Amino acid sequence: MRVLLFYLFLPFIVGIGVWRPFWGLAIYLAANIIRPDTLFWGQDTAMIIFKVSIAATLLGFFQSEGNKIDPLTVREWWLALWICLAMTVCVLFADLPENPIVWSYVGDSSRALILYWLILGVLRKKQQALQLMDILLLMATLLSLWGWQQHFGGNARLEGLGGFETNGVAALGVLFLPLAVHKLFTASEWWQKLFGLGATIMIAGMIVFTNSRGGFLGLAAGCLYLLLISRKRIWLGICYFLVLLAVVPLLSSDYLARLNTIDQSSKSPEEEYSAGSRVVLWNAGWLMFKDNPIFGVGLFNFPRAKAPYRVQLAGKFDNDLLDYSFLEYKVGHSTWFGQVLPEGGLFLAIPMFWLFMSFFWRTRKLPWTRPPTEETRPLYDTLTGLEAGFFGYLVSITFVNSLYSPFLIMHVILSVQVIRIIENSNPRQTQFHEDPLSLSANSFSARSR
Repeated sequence: MRVLLFYLFLPFIVGIGVWRPFWGLAIYLAANIIRPDTLFWGQDTAMIIFKVSIAATLLGFFQSEGNKIDPLTVREWWLALWICLAMTVCVLFADLPENPIVWSYVGDSSRALILYWLILGVLRKKQQALQLMDILLLMATLLSLWGWQQHFGGNARLEGLGGFETNGVAALGVLFLPLAVHKLFTASEWWQKLFGLGATIMIAGMIVFTNSRGGFLGLAAGCLYLLLISRKRIWLGICYFLVLLAVVPLLSSDYLARLNTIDQSSKSPEEEYSAGSRVVLWNAGWLMFKDNPIFGVGLFNFPRAKAPYRVQLAGKFDNDLLDYSFLEYKVGHSTWFGQVLPEGGLFLAIPMFWLFMSFFWRTRKLPWTRPPTEETRPLYDTLTGLEAGFFGYLVSITFVNSLYSPFLIMHVILSVQVIRIIENSNPRQTQFHEDPLSLSANSFSARSR
């Protein structure tokens, strides 16, 4: 019966995508949060929704008014193309035999370029951008609610939630939490504030349930970054202080004990090895990068390529820890030191880091080139949440392999399109007046210049 209802629902998705491309794109991105493992083509019946929605949205986009080439003039789209080509090249130039699944991920990265093109072409208006961010935050909240149910139902660390392993679940929460927190403090409507409060509680709880150390560090980094760049930083500071007083005593002893292993001071050998092995593997990844600086060792080749580096690290670490770290299945446990640098080399690292630096530069520069107005203030507030979330996400995925996460580049493209909408707005409107307990949105930028 469910399969029949599903197929009956498909014509509705097609009609929406063709008639209103924005809503076709919104359906695609929203469903992707609940099932990120099926972002692109797959074999499951449920994956058909992604093929149908993106095809219908493409058809609607071609029929709509507007320049279809303009999105391809955006620098970030070309950097995403470079990243896709770099993934392909580093596989072709690898000395080790390629992993059978590697071309599936390379294909996903190439198909993602179509998605980025649609985001830059379909998402054109202020109201569309605000609606889409609310939809994505709602889906992240629903995923978190599902996580609460699983946590109290026996899946304590939310393993496999939405297709992610535990650290990936935490990283996704870190990506959306600052957006929820900032909505709570900046929304003009009471129901939007209530939405922000509910999303904050649900997502923060999900992050804590994972017991992820990388998730905790990403959460802390994202929240502190939000405190620095938000126009509501005084209210945020007060809120953070009250939360620390009220919530920290309620955290479980197991969670606090796991956080203590961040500095490798755990009394549990298993926890100590888990944290210590990351340092060992990152050292191996750095040596791997130094030996293969241009194209790396190839995607998915870190576990096989790390073996020779045990000898070079002998004497620097405990032998038992080295034995544990160099088990055959062990991956790098870092997007940067376990994937981008050792597996992709500079040819992948340069466009990746250029993309991130370009994003942060554009967001910090924007208030000076386009001062906020009454019309653009909601977009600025949304962009602040997106920026802080992405900063925390970059910190969080330092401790987990997330190179192939659909959100890594997509989040930048969404944020860049918000910037483009602001840049294309009318600059002659009335400038926004700040709350007496708020600080100018430019003040952090001014101090950092």
